[in-house]
Amino acid sequence: MRIRNTILWTAAIVAALGVGFVTGTAQESDSPRIIAVYGVGGVLSDDGVLWQYMPEDHQWMTIDEAFERGGQFAGNGKSAVLPLPVPVEEIMAIESWGFLVTKSGVAWHYDLRSNRWENVGTP
Repeated sequence: MRIRNTILWTAAIVAALGVGFVTGTAQESDSPRIIAVYGVGGVLSDDGVLWQYMPEDHQWMTIDEAFERGGQFAGNGKSAVLPLPVPVEEIMAIESWGFLVTKSGVAWHYDLRSNRWENVGTP
C-alpha cells in the first residue's frame, strides 16, 4: 500500500510539473523577444516597444508609461515616444530611448520639447 501511494504521489507530482513546464513554455513563446538593449534597464522588443525595468517596483513599463509616471510631460500632453518612427526591422542601433540609427544610416532623435521624433539625417 505504501509503495502504491508513493508511486501515485510521484506520478501526480510529475504530471503537475509537466503541466507547469508546458504552461511556462507557452507563455514564453507568446512574449515579445528582446532584440536590443539601451541605457540602464531599457530593452527594445521585436514588436517595436521600448520597455523600461523599474527596480523599485520589480516590473516592466513601456517607455511612455515610465515617462507618464515620472510626470515628464505633465501639462504637455502624454509622452509620444511610441510608436517608434521606423519599423523595428529597420533599426540598426539604439543607444538610448531617444536616439536610433536605421540600417540605411539615417538617424532619428526624440525631441523632449516638441514631444516627437525628428529625422536628423546623417552627419
